[in-house]
Amino acid sequence: QMFDADPKFPETGLMEGNFLHFPGAFDECLKVDSGSFRGKYCLMGLKPASIGQPGADLYNFFKLATCIPSTCTNDDAMFGMNTFLAEVSLPLVSVTKGCQAEEDEVELNTGDWAMIAFLVTIGMVILVSTLIDMYQRFVEKDRFTDKYLGIVQGFSAYHNTRKLFDTKTSSENFGCINGIRFISMTWVLIGHTFMTLLGGPFMKNILSMFQPDGPVSTFAMTVIWNAMDSVDTFFLIGAILLSYLTLKELDKSGGGAKMWVMFYVHRYIRLTGVYLVIILLHTTLLKYLAYGPQGFDLSSVFLGCQQYWWTNILYINNFWNSECLGQTWYMAVDMQFFIFSPVIIYNLWKRPKAGLFLSGCLMLLATIIPLALSWDLGLEPGWDWDGQFDDVYVKPWGRFQPYLFGLLVGYYLHKSKDQPTLHLNLLMNLILWIVAVVIGLACIYGIAQYSPVSGNVPSLAEVVIYNGFNRLGWSCAVSWVIIACIKKKGGPINEFLSWSGFIPLARISYVMYLIHMTVLVWHNSVLRDSLGYGTEVFIFFVLENILLTAALSVVLVIIFEMPILHVEKLCFGLLGVGGMPKAKRYKKAEEKERKKIAIN
Repeated sequence: QMFDADPKFPETGLMEGNFLHFPGAFDECLKVDSGSFRGKYCLMGLKPASIGQPGADLYNFFKLATCIPSTCTNDDAMFGMNTFLAEVSLPLVSVTKGCQAEEDEVELNTGDWAMIAFLVTIGMVILVSTLIDMYQRFVEKDRFTDKYLGIVQGFSAYHNTRKLFDTKTSSENFGCINGIRFISMTWVLIGHTFMTLLGGPFMKNILSMFQPDGPVSTFAMTVIWNAMDSVDTFFLIGAILLSYLTLKELDKSGGGAKMWVMFYVHRYIRLTGVYLVIILLHTTLLKYLAYGPQGFDLSSVFLGCQQYWWTNILYINNFWNSECLGQTWYMAVDMQFFIFSPVIIYNLWKRPKAGLFLSGCLMLLATIIPLALSWDLGLEPGWDWDGQFDDVYVKPWGRFQPYLFGLLVGYYLHKSKDQPTLHLNLLMNLILWIVAVVIGLACIYGIAQYSPVSGNVPSLAEVVIYNGFNRLGWSCAVSWVIIACIKKKGGPINEFLSWSGFIPLARISYVMYLIHMTVLVWHNSVLRDSLGYGTEVFIFFVLENILLTAALSVVLVIIFEMPILHVEKLCFGLLGVGGMPKAKRYKKAEEKERKKIAIN
């Protein structure tokens, strides 16, 4: 049975690359029971013996499973595989990536028990609050006072679910941003799904994928492998809303010390509350999900968060090369921009000319830096179209253009808030839309000829120009879409982006961003067999990952994010720096429903 669980060679499809991954039979191996030992599934990484330590990444490229007795150690698996490779004269060496046996147990430590206690506590609070809320909703409507209900309802799963899926719009006509935010989130997830498909699951046609005429090299796939501008959209729309709302608050309060203290405190709590809970889940209970042929990938996420969690909540993980929730480098950069943003926003409000001059100087600097870096490093190994990951891609100097542009767009929207529409005729509006679309498409598809598998090498000038002006051009294109939609020049595009269904989807986008990579890693870790890449398979993976990530995000928002924000509001109310939460009575809703029935 152990022999049957081992992979066999040769397999079909060798010319397409079906000689790189040999997953064997995971479940069959674990079912082995001789009476004295059980089966242990080990996945080995192989690389040519002639390549030294710099070639360690090749261990993720060549994968070979073996089924050994559970009494053997991980090192035994490696030594046994290396002995076998030497005996058959294969110039390869192996390393044990991970082993699993049915009898393996993960013990609960103090941190795990503390997390379980926290989950039980918050679960009890939510359960009791939900029962109270539903009692006043369906049984005795006047049983509890407004003050008491205002405290309780913020923890009620019933109340928070209704609130999450409420599609009523505010008086501010910014509905298009909801659509842009969720579409950008799905774009990020699609790009990461493609990335994990390349290095995560077992693939049996990986060579055909990377042929110059293969599926990755098509023109349409450029929007997938060149999805970096999706994150720049987050910087842009976040800055637009921040600038607009802060300027509105400055008009109202004048910008006293209390406002600026709350400016920072609320932002930190707003972002860090659910973020910290997700990090703590990763440092404790996530390890219990590390199961499957490549469960060790999920274990590495757990170990990374155990070691580097503090860099995330201090928002310095983009400088610390943190291995905890790697995609949250965006959170760090955004917080760093946020800390600096009052310098720009206040000057735009108090001294508009000085603020605009300062913004212009900063925009020039934000353009010169990527130009200079790409000139200096542009064609060195590891340089991508958006710069070296550690030195440029995740650093604030590589991302400031869209954020600053967003602050200026927010300033414009604030200054023109009394102007409901743009005074443009149909022809001029059409021309501006065409220009925006052309610029946006150029930012994405302008480098299509240099796909990762094309073999084409760009010139240094092309790399410099793209890195210096790509994000600026993308910001211009997306900003026009937002301005046109808000100012009633968006037509059917505004109708689509402002669809009410995007409102709850936009509300869960933040949590989706926080957890989506963990979902992708888990999904890949439990796959048993080799996959044959195809467009249909990729679409299926994308839809599956989007639905699973969204479903988990809804749960996390209702259980953690909304109650944490409610606690913040309660604390501010008790301290006298904000109002106490108000109760939600359902009488009016019922009266409206009865009137509708009566009319019909």
